[in-house]
Amino acid sequence: MQYKQFFSRLFFYLKAHIGKLIFTSVMMMFATALESSIPEITGRIVDELFAAERDQQTALIYALALFGVIVLSSIFAMTSTAASSWVSNKVIMDLRVDMFAKLLRLPKSYFDQHPTGKTLSKLTFDVEQIAAAASSIWLDFIKSSMSVIILVGYLFYKNWQLSLTLLILLPLVYLAVKLSSNRMRSSSIKVQNSMGRMTHLLDENISGSSLVKIYHAQEQESEKFNDLIKNIRQQRFKVDMTGAFNTGFVNILIGLSLGSVVYFSSTLLAMSAGEFLSFFTAMGMLVKPAKSLVNINKPLQTAMAAGESVFGLIDEDEEHNSGTKQLKKSKGAIKFNQVSFG
Repeated sequence: MQYKQFFSRLFFYLKAHIGKLIFTSVMMMFATALESSIPEITGRIVDELFAAERDQQTALIYALALFGVIVLSSIFAMTSTAASSWVSNKVIMDLRVDMFAKLLRLPKSYFDQHPTGKTLSKLTFDVEQIAAAASSIWLDFIKSSMSVIILVGYLFYKNWQLSLTLLILLPLVYLAVKLSSNRMRSSSIKVQNSMGRMTHLLDENISGSSLVKIYHAQEQESEKFNDLIKNIRQQRFKVDMTGAFNTGFVNILIGLSLGSVVYFSSTLLAMSAGEFLSFFTAMGMLVKPAKSLVNINKPLQTAMAAGESVFGLIDEDEEHNSGTKQLKKSKGAIKFNQVSFG
């Protein structure tokens, strides 16, 4: 399932909540904008209160401003998270309703061809992964992208020469994300398939525990289960390591950029203590949103793999009633003629 196809299917369940999604996004934008003003406030505090003659009234103004920014930012972020959680859980509910309705109308051949555990896993495990795309991924994307845009703009406003180092990072970060996408999605699909097989194996052994004991198959079933969970561990390890590589790569690039700022600002460029602090603080604040944007790829690939499973079930052909004879009135009297067991 490609990006466009996945989001078009997901949008069908989100379009009824567009108002709440817009409200969530606006609240997060306000929170992000307020957070991004902290470097400028701290820089002015250093220049006007510590590098110059100290004034009690000015100190009070800056103290209240800093406190107000943090409080308002927290309120906006909390409101955004609450609205996002509501949308996410509503999407999960709607998906499960549609999936269960489809299950009731599927032909018997579907259940003959698909293990029970795998079908159960679609409703219990896979659908939860899609919910992340419906809320948390979207919210993280809004917050992180807004932070990056505002902070990068602020850095260029403060000192465009030092900010040029950021232009070197962007194509390298994009390359790292691009290379990891296919690997993450492939491993996520394997994890979901293995989870389905594990659910099926558990269902078989719990419902058929007496048969396992009769045929002394405990060791055989235990070996099958151990192999399965070992495979799940290996695939999840691949996903986590790919995400860790991306994060580490971005950290190295940001560390290189921060080191360059310290060197050039202290040797070649004339900056006050407050200007340097505000610039350095803004660059430091870039680390978290930059890492979040890179790490968004991991849950997104997992959600897309889950979408292939969930929407695949919803798209299954229903059983059609091909009967041609319609009974107008039935007496309820049933007779068995010429029936024998010999």
